[in-house]
Amino acid sequence: MPTKLSRYADAVMEAAWLAAVIVVPVFFNVYSSRIFEPDKITLLRTLALVILAAWLVKLIEEGGPRWEQVATEGSRWKALLRVPLLAPVAGLALVYVVSTIFSITPWTSLWGSYQRLQGTYSTFAYLVVFLSMAANLRRREQVDRLVLTAILASLPVSLYGVLQRYGADPIPWGGDVTGRIASNMGNSIFVAAYLVMVFPLTAMRVVESFEALLQDRGRLGPNLVRATIYVFIIALQATAIYFSGSRGPWLGWAASMVLLWLGLSLAWRLRWLTITGVVLALTAGAFLVVLNIQNGPLESLRRRPEFGRLGELLDSQSRTGRVRELIWMGASDLVRPHEPLEFPDGRTDPFNVLRPLIGYGPESMYVAYNPFYPSDLTQVEKRNASPDRSHNETWDSLVITGVLGLAAYLVVFGSILYYGLKWLGMVRSKRQRNLFLVFYLLGGTLSVTVFVLWKGIHYLGVALPFGMILGVILYLILVSLFGHVEGVSGQDARLRVYLLLGLLGGIMAHFVEINFGIAIAATRTYFWTYAALLLAVGYILPLHREYRADETAPASATPA
Repeated sequence: MPTKLSRYADAVMEAAWLAAVIVVPVFFNVYSSRIFEPDKITLLRTLALVILAAWLVKLIEEGGPRWEQVATEGSRWKALLRVPLLAPVAGLALVYVVSTIFSITPWTSLWGSYQRLQGTYSTFAYLVVFLSMAANLRRREQVDRLVLTAILASLPVSLYGVLQRYGADPIPWGGDVTGRIASNMGNSIFVAAYLVMVFPLTAMRVVESFEALLQDRGRLGPNLVRATIYVFIIALQATAIYFSGSRGPWLGWAASMVLLWLGLSLAWRLRWLTITGVVLALTAGAFLVVLNIQNGPLESLRRRPEFGRLGELLDSQSRTGRVRELIWMGASDLVRPHEPLEFPDGRTDPFNVLRPLIGYGPESMYVAYNPFYPSDLTQVEKRNASPDRSHNETWDSLVITGVLGLAAYLVVFGSILYYGLKWLGMVRSKRQRNLFLVFYLLGGTLSVTVFVLWKGIHYLGVALPFGMILGVILYLILVSLFGHVEGVSGQDARLRVYLLLGLLGGIMAHFVEINFGIAIAATRTYFWTYAALLLAVGYILPLHREYRADETAPASATPA
């Protein structure tokens, strides 16, 4: 039974969630030795401790967890694990624990490196945010506050980036931030990676605003102001994303836009819009392929700054492309069976035979990579130490947590995409579920096969997620073109679909981006926040009687 103290604990948790959504992307300290990532993660860790303390107070005050959202037939813990996403997340947490225990640098794996601070402690801080939201978010207004806060937090980040572009930055950074902006993240890829996660949510708020503007004539003034604000914010986001000049986030943004377009066309039951979206998606894909053909018909566009970086996605002759390729070569050798690593004190790795399975431990790549450092890497990038990241989440997962970690990471993302589409009505039957799994897994398998035969095993890290996302997009196209669409009726149901689309679009953009860059504090915080909100909006909140009474079935599409 809720008490006054437990309600205070709820308020403290929500305040900490909102603070995390704001300070992690926005905060940086020019007087700190590292300025960006470690300070952001330190704040996130502190907020996670506050959340955990408030949650414990609530549990003690209420006499234990409340099970109203979990079926109580049989074991309650088994029923809890049947809640969507919880079992995959538990598996990921277990993999991190095992990998940390057997790490070649246990303390660094636990607490995080000086450079990144993304150790197991930080991972569990993200999980505390996710689990506390999943366990305690019970009202739609809480969800709306979090979404609005996330959108508003992007405003200073976008605006600062635009100011940098036009030379109005008051801080004299050591590097050039006018050609490619860095904003509050300190890196052009990082700022775009963050913004492409917020863009889909903002886009859905723009859609909501204009829908209200067209339908609700009694509130014309407030709706017009609201629509204007959201249009201004999304325009700034788009401008900052473009000024970043970062290819990975651009591709993630494109994938999320395909999802939003097809999802809206199904929700609105506009067949012509569905066909237009499919044609545009296929045309954009074909354009991207042709753009990457050296000396091809679009060679002139490849040389233009507006398109040039998109035309170098697989070009190993460019400096950044060559750096990534060489790092992936070393990573591919590192995760294969090999002779035990020898440490400076003469010891050898006693768990060498297990490394392909459990990895070397979080934040351990900078130590394990040295014997596999490609000599050519020194010719294209000045380094005084081994790289600590692969610029690819797939290879990073294999290095730090092994095959088990890679499987857990793919299952987590696959589960989120599956349940997100299911709650949107795009996976409604066992046949559709099996079709989704076939496209997701077979897409990754075929892509790996093609890329390995064409470019080599070191391209596995790009090929696997690329094929999986391509498979999901093809599944969406198939369902959109050949499905029976029921559409969405009722304002509340539409708002729910818009919110689910925005959250899933941000997660899809993140999944694409992290396989061309590095997951950072802001994007990981938002990923786990989005996952919790997706679970709350798609599964938990509809279980409430008062919420369910106002909802009707979401958009559905069943293959003919």
